[in-house]
Amino acid sequence: MSPSPNGKICTIIRECAPGDFETAVLRSRPDSDLMEFRLDFLDPSLLTLERMRRWVALAGVPVIGTLRRTPFGGRFAGGAVQQLEMLGKIGGAGFSFLDVEVETLEAVDSPRLTKIRHGSWRLIGSYHNFRETPSDLQSIFRRILAVKADVVKIATLAAGFADNFRLLELVSRARRQNLPIIAVAMGDLGAYSRLVAPSRGAMLTYASTRAGQETAPGQFTSRDLKGVYGLNGIDADTLFFGVIGHPIGHSLSPQVHNHAFRQLGLNCRYLPLPTPSLQSFAPYLERFGGLSVTLPHKVAVLRYVDGRHSSVEASGAANTLVRRENGLWAYNTDLDGVRHALRGCLHGSPGGAVLLGAGGAARSAAAVLKEAGWRVTVLARNRSKAEALAGDFGFEADSLDRSSRYSGDLLINATPVGMSPSIHESPVAGEGLRYGTVFDMVYNPLETRLLGEARKQSRVVSGLDMFLGQAARQCYLWTGREAPLQGMREVVLRQLSGNDE
Repeated sequence: MSPSPNGKICTIIRECAPGDFETAVLRSRPDSDLMEFRLDFLDPSLLTLERMRRWVALAGVPVIGTLRRTPFGGRFAGGAVQQLEMLGKIGGAGFSFLDVEVETLEAVDSPRLTKIRHGSWRLIGSYHNFRETPSDLQSIFRRILAVKADVVKIATLAAGFADNFRLLELVSRARRQNLPIIAVAMGDLGAYSRLVAPSRGAMLTYASTRAGQETAPGQFTSRDLKGVYGLNGIDADTLFFGVIGHPIGHSLSPQVHNHAFRQLGLNCRYLPLPTPSLQSFAPYLERFGGLSVTLPHKVAVLRYVDGRHSSVEASGAANTLVRRENGLWAYNTDLDGVRHALRGCLHGSPGGAVLLGAGGAARSAAAVLKEAGWRVTVLARNRSKAEALAGDFGFEADSLDRSSRYSGDLLINATPVGMSPSIHESPVAGEGLRYGTVFDMVYNPLETRLLGEARKQSRVVSGLDMFLGQAARQCYLWTGREAPLQGMREVVLRQLSGNDE
């Protein structure tokens, strides 16, 4: 797919060796609408006009030339005068923009700036703050305008979710004044601004070539911006959903739900919303069409809802918020996920089950087994916690270290034991697996040690079925449409196999 003529994905090329730099340019072309060449990552002796001209031509998209000085997050150790001299020497290479820090533009006398201001490129005056988002962004905006930059760029570290909206408001002001602007809230808490700002009028959003090549914290890869989030299709009418929790870097929900929205033809996007403080995020809950809720907020979020579905009453926690006309409602679709995973077991006569764990996932499984009339024994390392959970549902309880004494129709692992990277662990020894069906809620890896050992004599169920079942129910609650379950499964399988082409 060729770059959009109006696209806003700017891929940053920051390789240190010429061969690697050139390769990165070529590989980035399919997913890039612009590129930024971080020239400060190269040895100054490599910054020749001929080489720059060749690389700009290879890019095939507008290119920003940047020689970021060390005090402002870059690697160029020279001073302001030397920086401008070097940029001036490669000005004929065909760059569409030059990015120069406002501090440099303020420090150098007017005659030295003439060549930078009046070249064939447009001048980006940039301000960076890797510590915080200052309280007075408007004064920084005016400061950059004062140095006669063509484009205002402000990149600050988000200390809280509110900083996203402060920068987005700055974008709106600039748009009303018809002033080009780039505004970025850096860091994990700034993900919202990176994905939303272009649709509000920002000139671009920055992207890395691949994970681990970020030049600022919180950058997405250009492939994810284009393939997962469909950034260039986001507009003022896009309805946003997302996942709140901390940490959420491991979550596959953005890939799964954005695939579903795309297949259903909906102008919706699902965003990662790292939320270390639920209290600070709470004022923004109703800005979203709905949210997934993960640890550690599944119980605390109930303080902020207007209604609770029976699934929440049964489990004592929520993993889904749905915005309705009468307010924000909480659901727990983990119960739907358990039902989906165990659909081959629950439709027959009730049997006997052993449930490993006493946390939130175990509680969801317990609620489903209770409604189906099963006899259940809860096993946990902490016997008192097992007894507390069992007592809520009228089940039996015991210690996990006595698991070899038990057998039955169904074993459910609702603990994280065996999850990547601890893939060689299992909550139950192989010789103790005497069950008709073994269900492991862990889905990374797909084949846990528990399932591998159980497969010899039991029917096995992967945690992938539960994950997809709960996600499909979320999709229905948010959109009223049945989720494309098979496509969602394929997305997860590609991600877990490391093949996300």
